[in-house]
Amino acid sequence: MLKYICIFLGGGAGAVCRYLVTVAMGHFSYTSFPPGTLTVNLIGSLIIGALFEFFNRFVVPPEIRLLLTTGFLGGFTTFSSFALDNTVLYEQSKYFSLFQDMLIHNIAGLICTIAGIMAVKILFKKLSVS
Repeated sequence: MLKYICIFLGGGAGAVCRYLVTVAMGHFSYTSFPPGTLTVNLIGSLIIGALFEFFNRFVVPPEIRLLLTTGFLGGFTTFSSFALDNTVLYEQSKYFSLFQDMLIHNIAGLICTIAGIMAVKILFKKLSVS
């Protein structure tokens, strides 16, 4: 039961944070491409990479892992918003912006995930923690 509560709490916090970031980034103005969804997905990619490496180094209770990954990051990042954003760009015939958004999400997301992993590796190397 505790794992479900952790997912629930993390998901709610992640969703609220996603909303705040997308509003701050002007998510609902499709002048070029939607920056809010991109921002949360890249931040989420960076965090998931960092958590992945951190979890490989330390014993973290499964409830905390679920709270942070399935819960918080599941609520914070969103593929459905990405799909909707790109559908809107397609319907508005903004094909360059559509291509640009899809390319940036995928390539930059991968780079951010790797950057998160590398950041934790570098941090622990400097702290001499294995």
